[in-house]
Amino acid sequence: MKTTDIRIAGLGTYIPEIVDARKAVELGLYDADDYEFYGWTGAAVAGDMPAPDMAIAAARQALERSGLHPHDIDLHIHACGHEQGPEGWSPQHYILRHLTDRDVPSFRVWQACSGLIGSLELAACYLKAVPERTAALLTGADNVGTPHFNRWAFGIQNGVVGDAGSAVLLSKADGFASLLSINTGSTAEVEEQYRGNEPLFPPSLTLGRGIDFKERLAATGGLEETVAEVVRRQGELRTEIALRTLAEADLEPSDVARVCHVFTGQESYLKVILDPMGLSPEQGLLDFGRNLGHLTVNDQIIGLTHLVETGQVGPGDHVLIVAHGGGVSITCAVVRIDQRPAWATS
Repeated sequence: MKTTDIRIAGLGTYIPEIVDARKAVELGLYDADDYEFYGWTGAAVAGDMPAPDMAIAAARQALERSGLHPHDIDLHIHACGHEQGPEGWSPQHYILRHLTDRDVPSFRVWQACSGLIGSLELAACYLKAVPERTAALLTGADNVGTPHFNRWAFGIQNGVVGDAGSAVLLSKADGFASLLSINTGSTAEVEEQYRGNEPLFPPSLTLGRGIDFKERLAATGGLEETVAEVVRRQGELRTEIALRTLAEADLEPSDVARVCHVFTGQESYLKVILDPMGLSPEQGLLDFGRNLGHLTVNDQIIGLTHLVETGQVGPGDHVLIVAHGGGVSITCAVVRIDQRPAWATS
């Protein structure tokens, strides 16, 4: 979808304390061989801070940076990959309550790790549908430090998982960057591999079972063969969507200054994502991300914020955003930096 008059008015992040990966090895949480092979140097760990509170902190920063008033918000969407609090409770409305007293719609989106970037497309459509709508707030947050989840042994995609919150303010009025195009797709057949042999009812969380994606992926065939097929299918669609999104923005891969992607500790994994698009790992955020862990829905927005804050992108630069979640959902977007915001390093 080619977009017009959709601007990024503000970005906000909340990144908790970083735990050194070597310490996790010493504590027996992280396999020493995996530490040597996969390249992660740390993970952001929030302790007992609830995920919605991290989202609120990030949203307040985004609002302050944007110059918008909370009453300007016409829509709120919250994205997450993990449980946010009591079952049957709506964390999105808890977040909204702490930011504005307007009775605007607030939705929770679950698209695994592409949820926040996918929400950009939903919010852009919502704003464009009615002329009077002017601004949308999008938040994302997860704290994976629960008893049945070991962030240092996620099990797939060389993952170490960190905690964080992030926020984006979209506006039809003003902003420091423009959302030029965005597209989403699904490889729905891959849900079978991520489901494995687990029954749909009762849900595994209600039985106190932890998540073991290696076990699930191995249930539908050999683990290596299944992962290879998921990666192949996901890669095909991801590349097609990325190139289509660039074309809609009247751009070529050579016009891309930087890429915001899922965080990884391995350059080889990043090459799998970027090589088919005609892009290089040097355009990504390998060293920045490998010290934080994979921050579920937050990688791309925290990456974009880092690029803008540190002056690594400036007026006229195009940033490609690439998000995939659970092997099934994929969203790609193109952002143009129009001006250097006051909160960025000169």
